[in-house]
Amino acid sequence: MKKISTLVFVALIGSSAFAHNLWVKASNNNVIKADMIYGHHFPTPEPIAKERQSLFEPVEIVGETNNIVLSKKGESYSYVGKDALKEGTYIIKATYKQTPWIETEDGKWEMNKTRKDTQKKVKHCGVYSMFAKYIMVVGKSDGAFATKKVGKGFEITPLVKATEIKKDQPVKFKVTRNGKPVKLIDVYGTLENYSKNDMSMAFYAKTDLKGEFIFKPLKSGFWYLKSSYKQKSGNQDCEHIADKTTLSFQVK
Repeated sequence: MKKISTLVFVALIGSSAFAHNLWVKASNNNVIKADMIYGHHFPTPEPIAKERQSLFEPVEIVGETNNIVLSKKGESYSYVGKDALKEGTYIIKATYKQTPWIETEDGKWEMNKTRKDTQKKVKHCGVYSMFAKYIMVVGKSDGAFATKKVGKGFEITPLVKATEIKKDQPVKFKVTRNGKPVKLIDVYGTLENYSKNDMSMAFYAKTDLKGEFIFKPLKSGFWYLKSSYKQKSGNQDCEHIADKTTLSFQVK
């Protein structure tokens, strides 16, 4: 399995890799708070345009015994719970619902439309979705719950306990889609404050035939991994399906 080590500049070709992404991060003090980060500048949240807010499901916490749906409070990206989380390992998730978009001949994009919804000439139509996870370990939990896949969609999952993701330690992750491994797909990653240039990534790998790859962080801090998947839809009204996924977590 070919791998480029972390903290090496990766020159990425193609603007699609740097369109909007979706991440989520959280803090657990007096109450659990989470920010849905939709944009380009990890890990800084940006206001979400009013017309796009309906595209997102509320931020949800997946725990070992129950799930909690957070409530929006304050800024468009900010969510909060009623209490602080107790000791344990949690997956905080954010979801951008499957949404059709068309690109018209003049280069403009229109939301919730396919080719049959317009009289304009359409260059491209795709149904897009995004899924983001953040791993939170509270107290003395061993982080084993982080190895659990939380959905049937497109996601990145560690194959080791969250507490084993440490500086200079190679660990395995897996990329799946609808529960099946996604083989030979590109995975990129970086950490907070690594670079202000979106064309510079700290990590690159390609999954093997099991959908797995090795991640070896050469620095501690707040990291994310991301991947993108695209396929033909078989629908002449909207010809592509495109999914993005991110996983953010702390490296000790």
